[in-house]
Amino acid sequence: MFPGSPGRSHNHTFVGNRSTDASTTAASLLGGETTCQPETDASAYWVPTLFERGRHVNPLTAIVYYVRRTHDRVVPIPPGLKMVAGDQYATRRQPKNNVSWSCGALGGKPRFYALPQCRPSQPLQLQVTFPSCWNGRDLDSANHRSHMRYAVAKRCPASHPVAVPTIALLVLYPPVSKHARLSSGKFGGHADFINGWDQDVLAKLVTGMNPRG
Repeated sequence: MFPGSPGRSHNHTFVGNRSTDASTTAASLLGGETTCQPETDASAYWVPTLFERGRHVNPLTAIVYYVRRTHDRVVPIPPGLKMVAGDQYATRRQPKNNVSWSCGALGGKPRFYALPQCRPSQPLQLQVTFPSCWNGRDLDSANHRSHMRYAVAKRCPASHPVAVPTIALLVLYPPVSKHARLSSGKFGGHADFINGWDQDVLAKLVTGMNPRG
């Protein structure tokens, strides 16, 4: 949110490229060391940090899914694309299809708008789904959202006609108490992304998402 100004934003927890910091650019990510499998995904993913009694809670794991959720043929996410899913400034409920919480194992239900009070033995899960319709021109925008849109009835709108894979980021945390808080506020769940993929590998992955013929 504030390139070149470390510490200005609320605290974040990072997944993927190990070099990510306030000075990161799309170009600096390429070929970098990453926690992702495959290692050809050197993208940067990050979410607001979860705190409990003033201490940050380290995730147990994070899983990133790339899936096709439109009737349109998808193309590879363009090199250097940046985007934010969810609203860090939200003071009201966000759509669960975009940002949600759950208790238990990955894919747990029901899903909640804000941090739920899970049973003491249950891990906590944050799920953020990125938009998959691109305007075909801009790799970023002032609010990091306007160049992207969510599909409607599995179709991209005319203003954002280029369908790309949907990125679903799932972050699994250990059990936490009622004192757990998100750095961006009760309803401020969100996630950020900068594309650092090896584009040849990504292109092969995307080819397999589209129906043949």
